[in-house]
Amino acid sequence: MKQLQKEYKIGNRKYIYNEDILKTSYIKYKDYSDEEFVKNIIDILHYAVYVCWIKEISSDDCLSDDGIIHEIVHLAQENTRKYSNIKKIRRKFNKTLAF
Repeated sequence: MKQLQKEYKIGNRKYIYNEDILKTSYIKYKDYSDEEFVKNIIDILHYAVYVCWIKEISSDDCLSDDGIIHEIVHLAQENTRKYSNIKKIRRKFNKTLAF
């Protein structure tokens, strides 16, 4: 299988990302149980930030009160996790961050 590497530049620095790795990560995160999802929330948050940027998803869909990144941060914090609907967040993750 051909690896789908893409290059981008920020300032004077060049970066490369691999679409196959992002797709594999998405499938892995999507298939996690709720407990695994919360246990790996920092990796998932990193993935979400990166994919929102790569896919140029709007700030509203990523960062607003009901944006996917904001919702994932609530899951990462023990004091707000109990107020979060993990099923709803997972559905939004699956829809918004599919790669």
